Amino acid sequence: MKTAIILVGTGDLMGRIERIMQDEGYEVKHVEWYELNDIEDFRAVRPHLIILVDRESEDMHQSEQDKIALKRWMNPSVSTPLIVIIPEVSPQRVIDWLDFGANDVMEEPLHWKVMLARIRSLLRLFASASHEGEEMIIVQDLRINLRSRRVSRGGQYLNLTPKEYELLEFLALHLNEACTRGDILRDVWGYEFAMDTNVVDVYIKHLRVKVDKGREVKLIQTVRGIGYMLVDS
Repeated sequence: MKTAIILVGTGDLMGRIERIMQDEGYEVKHVEWYELNDIEDFRAVRPHLIILVDRESEDMHQSEQDKIALKRWMNPSVSTPLIVIIPEVSPQRVIDWLDFGANDVMEEPLHWKVMLARIRSLLRLFASASHEGEEMIIVQDLRINLRSRRVSRGGQYLNLTPKEYELLEFLALHLNEACTRGDILRDVWGYEFAMDTNVVDVYIKHLRVKVDKGREVKLIQTVRGIGYMLVDS
């Protein structure tokens, strides 16, 4: 299986990076900022690395949805590091991206061999983390495989719909944290629904049937006046 790399941005530099990466044997998918919200497509690809070319000063001021989508794939639990490539600018621009969560920031003009070496280094680092078990979230007898999206409890496979899985994954990534309905709507549905909808409550009900029904320990808890929480206690 080839190493899958998502290349985000626009401009001539994108084409040069794509050709170099393909020559090195990487599988490259090119998307633009607004396409970051195509979550289903990203999940099908399951990238090993994201390279974002920030050519415009406005890129750090993209819509909140774009930032949420990008953050989702930068989470260490799904082993997807981020490299940002920027024009030679003030150190503050580098600081902004590192504070945002980027794993590395490279300034133009690029030295191609250095870029490839940094990519190999990050891939080794995150592959090592994955091998140590960070692809799996375990909550008591609940096991969530972040790569295969397979879920089991007590050794029994749970047949979840794609959206049920995404909801459970979100709760698991925020284990023992009270998640508001608004948080869930933004991250799992990407503002697709109005804030007064009961879609979260409906999906939580379905999820509880599959995860908790008939079991002594209930993992999905209601936090009165706030939302829901996956608990490990």
